[in-house]
Amino acid sequence: MKYGMRGLLAVSVLVVAAAPAFAETAATPVGTDTRAWLQLQASGDAADGSERPMPGEVADRVYQRYLKSFEQPIPAEFKREQISSGGGSQ
Repeated sequence: MKYGMRGLLAVSVLVVAAAPAFAETAATPVGTDTRAWLQLQASGDAADGSERPMPGEVADRVYQRYLKSFEQPIPAEFKREQISSGGGSQ
């Protein structure tokens, strides 16, 4: 080992001593900012408000894809995929 036990102990003490200070400075602003963003998002105050219609060609393609989805019947049940790691029993 390059630094030995004393070096490892010194690094451990530094990390443990710095952790509470970092937690106090990092947790408070992030929590406050996150709550503010969520409140702004929920209120809709920053929403654009203008409609953005879908161009005709895109709307046609979306509608065709929707209609095509009805060509296959919905199965009565869905089979689950078997996932195995090769060593276990199932």
